[in-house]
Amino acid sequence: MTEQKKTAVILIHGIGEQRPMSTLWSFIDAAWLNDPDLVEQDWGEAAKAVYSKPGLTPDNLEMRRIATRKAKGTQRSFDFYEYYWAHLLLGNTLGDILIWLKELFWRWPTSLPRAYWGYWVFGWALVLGSLGLYLAWGVYGEPPQWLTWPWLTALGALIPPVVGLIVRGVVPVAGDAARYLRAAPRNVEARQNIRAGGLALLERLTRSGEYDRIVMAGHSLGSVVAYDILTHAWAGLDEETLKGQHAADTPLLDRLKELEKAGAALFEADRAADGYLVPVGTNTQESASLIQAYREAQQAYAAELAAQENPAWLVSDLVTLGSPLGKADLLLAETPEAFRTRKKQRAYPTSPPFFEYWAKDARRFTYPRDDGERIPHFAAPFGPCVWSNVYFPARLLLVGDPVAGACARHFGPGVKDVRLANNWLRFQHCDYWREGESKVAEQTIAALRGALNLTHGTPL
Repeated sequence: MTEQKKTAVILIHGIGEQRPMSTLWSFIDAAWLNDPDLVEQDWGEAAKAVYSKPGLTPDNLEMRRIATRKAKGTQRSFDFYEYYWAHLLLGNTLGDILIWLKELFWRWPTSLPRAYWGYWVFGWALVLGSLGLYLAWGVYGEPPQWLTWPWLTALGALIPPVVGLIVRGVVPVAGDAARYLRAAPRNVEARQNIRAGGLALLERLTRSGEYDRIVMAGHSLGSVVAYDILTHAWAGLDEETLKGQHAADTPLLDRLKELEKAGAALFEADRAADGYLVPVGTNTQESASLIQAYREAQQAYAAELAAQENPAWLVSDLVTLGSPLGKADLLLAETPEAFRTRKKQRAYPTSPPFFEYWAKDARRFTYPRDDGERIPHFAAPFGPCVWSNVYFPARLLLVGDPVAGACARHFGPGVKDVRLANNWLRFQHCDYWREGESKVAEQTIAALRGALNLTHGTPL
C-alpha cells in the first residue's frame, strides 16, 4: 500500500529579531487548530493536537516541524515549517536605514509612482520643518517664544530615550528591509545566505518523498524572500529532466498547453483593460471568470508536475501577507520604467509568465516553438504556482498597512489580490492571523484560510 503523501506549509517570517518558532505557533492557531473546516472543534484537545517533531533542517536545529492529524473528512495531514532567517541579517545600523531612505526620497516626485507622492511630501515636510526650526533658532539666537525653558527641559529629557528606542527598536526592524531590499556590497552576502537557506529547505522537502504539495506563505519582508526563493528555485530546475517529463502527447504537456491558453486569454483581457484587469475593490463577472480559469489551469498543471516520478517541483501556492511587493515599482528598481523593463527581461517573474512569442495564433511562454516537447522558460514559477496576496490598505499614510498593497498591478492579473477591511485607525501590519470576534478579524482569518486553501479545492 502506497503511503499517503502530505502537504508541507512553509511560513517565512518578516522583519525584526524574532525568536525561532514563535511566529509559526501563532500562525498554526489561525491556519489550522481553530479552523472548523479542518479540525473537529467539538472533539476536544485530542482532535486539535499537533506534534513538534524533528524537522528537515539540519542547518538550524532550533527549528522543528509541526505535524498535524488528518484534516476533517480527508486522509491528508500537514507539516508546518518556519523558514527562519533573522540570524542571517544581524548588525543593522542607522546608517543602513538613512542610506536606503536617501535613495528612496532624494529624487523629484515625478520619478516616483503617483501612489507614493503623499509619503514623499510627508517625509520632506518633516525634514524641512525640523531644519527650519533649527535655522530660526540659530538666526535669532534664542528659541521661538512658544519653546520656553520648561519645554526645552522636557525635550532634552526625551532625547536619550528616543535615541535609545531608535537604536534598540527601530534599527533592528527597519534595518532588515533597508539591507535586504538594497543590493549594496555590504548586503550581498546576507541576501545570498538568506536565499540559499530557503532554497536548501525547499530542495529537502521536495526530495524527501513525503510530500506532493508545498504551500509557501510569507509575511512582510518574508514575502519578498519567498518570491526570491521561488524565482531562483524554478530557474535552477534541470532542463533535461523537464524536457523528459514534457514529452509530446503526455498529460503534463497537455496541462501546460491548457495553462498557456488560459494565461493568454487573461493577458489579452488585462491588456485591453489598460494593464490592470481587476481594479482594487471591484470584481466583474468576466474578469473573475478569466482569473478563475487561469488559476484552475495552474492547479491542474501543478498536480501533474507533482505526479511525475521523482518530481522536480511541488510548490502549488504562494500566499503573501502584508507584502512590500505591493510597492515593487518603488522598492525593486530605480524607476517604474526600470521595473517594467526588468519584468520584460525576465528578472522578475510574473503571473501569467512573460509571453515570449506567438505560435499558430497563440501566445506562449514555452520553448522550443514546435508542437513537440516544450517546457516553460526559466522565469515561469507562476505557471504551476498560484499566487494570492492578502493586504490591508493604507489609510492616512501611516495606519492600516502602509507596507502592503495590491500586487496584480505589478506582477500580472494572475495574482489574486484580497483587500481586507480596515479596523478604524489601527496599525494592521501584524494582524494577518490575529483572531478575534470582530467582523474585521473574522474576515481576515477567512481570507488567510481561503488563500492557503489547504484542502486544495478551487483556489480563492
